[in-house]
Amino acid sequence: MGGVLLCRVTVTVTTALGVTVSAFVDVPETGTGLVDATVTLPAPVGAITLVGLPCPTIEDITLTLLGNTVTISVTQVPAP
Repeated sequence: MGGVLLCRVTVTVTTALGVTVSAFVDVPETGTGLVDATVTLPAPVGAITLVGLPCPTIEDITLTLLGNTVTISVTQVPAP
């Protein structure tokens, strides 16, 4: 019998000025295959709220916003 799983949402941002910051948050897996998460990154970025992310993602999701590169990944991890 498997244990409880969490979804680890990791966000890495490389700013247009070349500063890279990264953070993650673990959120409960709800059984829908989708999760919502708010990841708080160090300055100069701040918090990013993501809604309806698949858990897990097959590959990283990469976005370019206003010259900033945002990479998002979601993996399943065992609950502590």
